[in-house]
Amino acid sequence: MRVKMERLTLKKWIVSTLFITLLFVMVIFEEVTAPPDALASIQITGSAAFSSPPTIHEITERVTRVKNLSYNSSKNSLLDIYYPENAPASMPVILWIHGGGYIGGSKDSRQDYAMALADAGYVVANIDYALAPESLYPRPVVQANQALAYMQLHAAEYGGDMNRVFIGGDSAGAQIASQVAALISNTELAEKMAIQPAISNSQLQGAVLLCGLYNLDTVRATAFPNIDKYLAAYTGVEPFESFSKIDELSTVQHVSSNFPPVFITVGDADPFVSQSTELVDVLQSHDIPVNSVFFEGTQKNLKHEYQYDLSMEDAQETLQKTIQFLSVQGE
Repeated sequence: MRVKMERLTLKKWIVSTLFITLLFVMVIFEEVTAPPDALASIQITGSAAFSSPPTIHEITERVTRVKNLSYNSSKNSLLDIYYPENAPASMPVILWIHGGGYIGGSKDSRQDYAMALADAGYVVANIDYALAPESLYPRPVVQANQALAYMQLHAAEYGGDMNRVFIGGDSAGAQIASQVAALISNTELAEKMAIQPAISNSQLQGAVLLCGLYNLDTVRATAFPNIDKYLAAYTGVEPFESFSKIDELSTVQHVSSNFPPVFITVGDADPFVSQSTELVDVLQSHDIPVNSVFFEGTQKNLKHEYQYDLSMEDAQETLQKTIQFLSVQGE
């Protein structure tokens, strides 16, 4: 009898162990095979939480959303357009490019922020683009230019004035946005990349750059978590510094006197502080108007992408300063 009990106990132990092992394997498999967007959210550590504007319900009632318009036939070439319902006949246009380490992120996660901008009197085109490592550089830059071409044709349908265009983005999206601004304002870069800008430099009124990277020669030294992996995935080369076209991604190398006015911000606890200050120094050396919101020395501990945590007063103030910049430059 005792032998039978021991065998039964052993059998139960084996079954339990196999069950627990199976669960563990399933969890590991889910993490390893997670889609790029999920991987980005796991790997980008130290970022602020996203929180909607306190008045998002009122904004939602005032802003019209047109979802998932195709600006190109290639993969991940959809954009959303937001515009205020009771809008003036002609409004400036903002092209917004999300971040996510080039491997993740989506326009949907930036919707509330983009709607807050639209609520201030703008037509906002919030785009998706192809993600690494499935799609490599310069695909997102090409797609952003294609999105501008789409808006050139269709912005007026929503009250947009393509003679008053802004381009903006956050994190990796800020790098892409800054490169597109350089592409539009610097013919040498456009020729080097063999890209014909969809709009002229006179149409581009400004750039809004949030928590981005702008110098690929110095970005590794920021110790931003996994930055080497993100850029290796984006360029298809490891180490990323050996990529033959790496200089094209460094906006600090392509600022000219034609670069548009810039609004730029970064949190004091963001590893990309030095990237933003480097760009500001270059912009100012070319006499480009710059509105900067920095927090160095404040000990506020504002993390990467702090501007999207709109439950915080600092993020709310930065949003209002962004809108003020847009208003002045878009007159």
